[in-house]
Amino acid sequence: MISRRELLRLSSIALATAGFSSLGQRAANAAKTYAVGKASTVPVKGGKTFSVAGRSILITQPSKGKYRAFVAQCTHAGARLDGSRNLRNNVITCPSHGAKFSADTGAATSGPASSALGKVKVSVSAGNLKVTF
Repeated sequence: MISRRELLRLSSIALATAGFSSLGQRAANAAKTYAVGKASTVPVKGGKTFSVAGRSILITQPSKGKYRAFVAQCTHAGARLDGSRNLRNNVITCPSHGAKFSADTGAATSGPASSALGKVKVSVSAGNLKVTF
């Protein structure tokens, strides 16, 4: 027969284990890395929009070899930003109301938007772009 003390000890171990594995799973789900395409498809001082896990991500290359990634949605009214149509000379311009954003920092520089674009972590490995969110 198990004593009350032993039963409590085993129960607490089981609950702690379940809690930690749940936290580990949530942490694993919280940040995933996705391969999105070749770095060579993103022009210098330009950008390209990719669909990643159901989200539109705008990747820019403000200077040779320097990549930035943002949520491809204007912070003013939610318009979709397309790297091939809305980005020229390191300036992202919203097609709806003309808000402008820096392709290097995502900061709003003029127009009705007052907040920066959402940043996404981007890296390059063996010539391939990867984003993490």
